[in-house]
Amino acid sequence: MAKIINGKKIAAEFCNSVRERVDELKVRGVFPRIALINASNDPASEIYVEKKETLAESVGIKSDTYKFTAGTKEADIAELIEKLNADNNVHAILLQSPLMEGLRFRELVNLISPDKDVDGLTSINQGRLFSGEPGVVPCTPLGVLHLIRSIHEKVAGLHAVVIGRSSIVGRPTTLLLLNANCTVTALHSYSRNLPEVCRTADILVSATGQPKFVGRDFVKPGATVIDVGVSRITAPDGTKKIVGDVDFDEVSEIAGAITPVPNGVGPMTVAYLMYNTLKLACCY
Repeated sequence: MAKIINGKKIAAEFCNSVRERVDELKVRGVFPRIALINASNDPASEIYVEKKETLAESVGIKSDTYKFTAGTKEADIAELIEKLNADNNVHAILLQSPLMEGLRFRELVNLISPDKDVDGLTSINQGRLFSGEPGVVPCTPLGVLHLIRSIHEKVAGLHAVVIGRSSIVGRPTTLLLLNANCTVTALHSYSRNLPEVCRTADILVSATGQPKFVGRDFVKPGATVIDVGVSRITAPDGTKKIVGDVDFDEVSEIAGAITPVPNGVGPMTVAYLMYNTLKLACCY
C-alpha cells in the first residue's frame, strides 16, 4: 500500500516558516500585501479566493480582493492592474482564473509587472523559468516539487513523466523537474502509448483534469504519483464528489507514494502563493 503524501500537513508546516519570515520582515518596516483580482463567474473561484484570503491573514500577509461582475470590460481590469503596479504598498498581484467569457487571460496577466506577478504566469517570468534565470515560478509546480522532495531526498537522475502541458501547471512543472536534473518526459493529448510510457516513471505527475484517468496500468510499482487534477463528479448514489486525475483506490495499491485529492497538491499551491508574496516583498 502506498504512503499517503499529506499535502495539508506539509503545507501547514511550510506556512509556519513563512509566518516567521513575514514577522521578521515587518520588524524591518515591510508589510507584505497581495492583491487578488476575481473576474470570474465560476462559483469555485469564490471559494479559492476566500481560502487565499484566510491563509494570507493567518501568516500575517495583508490581502485586498477586487471583485468584478458580469459586463466587465478588459479595460476596467487593465486600469486596476496599472494602478496596482504603481502602488508601492502592493507587492504581489494575482489574477484569478478562469475569467468570465469575453475576457482574455493571457492578455490581462501580461499587464501585471513581472516583479509583482505572484503566480509566475507573465510571459517574462515563464521565459525566465525556461532559460533557468531567477524569477517568479508558478505556485502549483513549486508545490508539486515540494511534495516530491518530501519523498525523494535526491531527485537528480530520476525519470519523471508529466501528463499535461498547460502554461499554469504542465509546462512549468516539466521545466522545474528538468532544472532539478530529472530526466523528464512530457505527455499530452496527442501522445501515443501513454500507459506504457508512464510505467517507466519513477515520478508520475498528472495534470489533465480528467477524472480517474490514471489507472494502475499507468504506474510502475513503487513509483511516486502526484495528482494535480481536481474534478467534481456525481457518484452512483447521486452525491457530488471531488476526485483527481488518478484512480486513487487502484493506484494506491501499487504506487510507493501518492497524493490524495483533496488535501494533496491544493494546500501546497496556496502555501506557495504566500511564499511568493513574501519573496516579492523581500525584493521591495
